[in-house]
Amino acid sequence: MTDTELSMWESVPEGGPVEGGAELDENGWEALIGRAAGPENLRRGPAVDDSARTLNVTRTDKNGTVIETIEAFTAHDRQIVDGEVNSYLADAGVEKRPGGFRWFVRLPSQFSSWEGFRDAATAAVYASEPQAVHPAQIAPIMKQAVQRLYARQE
Repeated sequence: MTDTELSMWESVPEGGPVEGGAELDENGWEALIGRAAGPENLRRGPAVDDSARTLNVTRTDKNGTVIETIEAFTAHDRQIVDGEVNSYLADAGVEKRPGGFRWFVRLPSQFSSWEGFRDAATAAVYASEPQAVHPAQIAPIMKQAVQRLYARQE
C-alpha cells in the first residue's frame, strides 16, 4: 500500500449502524468477517465510552478459595481487546483495524440477525476447509464465503 492509498479499514465510511445491519463483536473472527464483507458493507462509528463497562473477574487465592469480583473495564483492558483483535488479523495476513471505532456490518438480505449471518459464514468456511485452524488459512476462505453470501441476496 502506498502512502496515498487508504487501508480497507480507513476507507470504511463513518456513520452509525446501518439499517439491516449489526455491530461486530470485539474479536478477531468477527473482524475477519467484517473485512471480508468489504467497505461497501461496513460503517464505523465512534467507540463507546468504556467507563461504565465492568468485567467479572475470577481469581483463586493461595488457599485455593475462588474469589469472584466485578471490576471496572480500564483503558488497559481496551488495549488488550484491540491488541487481540489486531493480533488475529495480523496472523491472517491482513491489515490491522484502527482503534477508536465501533464497526457495523450490513447483513445480506437473507439474514435477519447477526448471529444467523455469522453462523452461515462460519459454516461455509468449515464446509470448504474443515481442517483450517490458522487465521492465514481461514482469511481467503472467509472472504470467498462472505462474498458468496452477499451474492445470494434475494
